[in-house]
Amino acid sequence: MKVLLVNNDSDTFDELQDLCIRSGYDVNVVHCTAIPLQSISKYDLAVLSGGYWYDDPYQHLETYKLELELIRTCPIPIVGICIGMLLMHTAVNQEVPHLDEPQSGLKAIHITPHGQLVLGLPETITVHKNHTMGIVDPLPHFIVLGTSPGHVEILRHTTQPMLGMQFHPEIGDPEAMVELFKKLVDTVITPDGKPRV
Repeated sequence: MKVLLVNNDSDTFDELQDLCIRSGYDVNVVHCTAIPLQSISKYDLAVLSGGYWYDDPYQHLETYKLELELIRTCPIPIVGICIGMLLMHTAVNQEVPHLDEPQSGLKAIHITPHGQLVLGLPETITVHKNHTMGIVDPLPHFIVLGTSPGHVEILRHTTQPMLGMQFHPEIGDPEAMVELFKKLVDTVITPDGKPRV
């Protein structure tokens, strides 16, 4: 499977690239300011890395304008991590609030009953978190698959092959994270590269 891995200047980008390679994907890296929208159809999946939320709205929208266009057009399945998930809301003009307190380190998250069914995960899993922003009120065309107190951890679009996670699957036990990441990716694309809608 050919993966376009979008670098949003995440501190853990190298670990994410390694996770994608260990998951068996053919990875091509591109910076968020250089996404090849005209040739995007040659990829099976786009993975949007974590990164930074700019306080200046102009800088934010300018930095991520190609990524927002990729999300809006959704020509291939998309998996967004941390800010990659938050940009799914930004793409439809939904604000993402600051949380009451920063989220950092290994923490348990709750998998909803639907998430348990779709992902094949137990009710609680432990993941690595590193964010100060979060989706509190998801848009109606997203279904929540995982939560932490006060915000969303995993969501999936109801009609398009898009899935987001607030946590960082690239950090943690390597074998366990590969298994988790592949389960998450499998919600938007089949093993033979067909989108799941």
